[in-house]
Amino acid sequence: MRYEYGGKEIYPTVEIYHDLIPCLAGISEYEFYMDAAKCAEAWKTANQMIADYYGPYVPVRKPGAAPLSYGHLVSLGAPCEQPRDSEPNIKPFARDLDEAIGILRNAEGKDFGDNAMCRHYLKVNEYLSARFPECDISPLSGYGYEGIITSAVLMRGQDFFVDLYDEPEKVHEFLRLMNRSIIEFCNWTKRMEGAPPVSDFGSYLGDDFAALIPPGLWDEFVVPYWDEYYSARATGSYRFLHCEGMSPSQLKYLSHAKITRYQPSVSEKLTLENVKEALDIPFDWLLYTWKLVRMNDSEIQQWVDETVRAGVFKIRTQIGKYAWLSGKQDRAKQFVLSFEKYRVD
Repeated sequence: MRYEYGGKEIYPTVEIYHDLIPCLAGISEYEFYMDAAKCAEAWKTANQMIADYYGPYVPVRKPGAAPLSYGHLVSLGAPCEQPRDSEPNIKPFARDLDEAIGILRNAEGKDFGDNAMCRHYLKVNEYLSARFPECDISPLSGYGYEGIITSAVLMRGQDFFVDLYDEPEKVHEFLRLMNRSIIEFCNWTKRMEGAPPVSDFGSYLGDDFAALIPPGLWDEFVVPYWDEYYSARATGSYRFLHCEGMSPSQLKYLSHAKITRYQPSVSEKLTLENVKEALDIPFDWLLYTWKLVRMNDSEIQQWVDETVRAGVFKIRTQIGKYAWLSGKQDRAKQFVLSFEKYRVD
């Protein structure tokens, strides 16, 4: 199905949040993350249920090991806990900047795959590749990384935001080393996938915790490290940024980092109006799930129409465990149906 408004194509998108897969399959999230056979069965069962319910309106999600955004930090020694029925998480593991800098220096040149969690991901993806040979599953599917500021906060904890004022020079050394480590991790991941480490098109960055740094500090502590990351990851000019929680006063700094496409996702301080006023680059727009499930058909249609008229080309919502267990899974289908007036084939 193809949609247009004002002569430009638009892309309504329903994203499937990963917690829906074990929910529909009747297994715990622990089993989804840790048991390869149950993970495979969960994908088979859940994707069939999603396809049966939504038909062509919501494409099923490609199978892979359950997502862990902290793979890079786990490879550096972050303690990772896996609760019985929620996704894994990590704890801060550097008591001060000196320890954080020491961890990163000692990790230079290390094998990111030399840890139990990464070996588990390799094993799960090998099993899933055998079960779903048509899906071309990456060996490290799910074993991910966070952006520079987010990784720094996850290593140091909330004390990082005090470090910015108390020890700015050490913060710069910490961020330089963290950025280098993330870039090395990305290059290693690409080599494991048999792909070129550096793209000739562009690259992606997700760095939500950057939004917690005051705007006046962005040119010193955020922009240079984003620019270094993008420059190392690609020779092309495309720079995609996912950063949640931003405020209008931070938007102008995206041009300083040469961002070419922005994804605000959950950013309650942003509106269509203040983003359009501040940016001259494409951005997508998300209808939050907790709002979607409380909206009737006409309210969804009104939200869609306002977003389309604002010139947004990719318009998103999400479906996950919360919406399904609330009995509101039909709202995601209604979201797509609200684009029928813009359909051209």
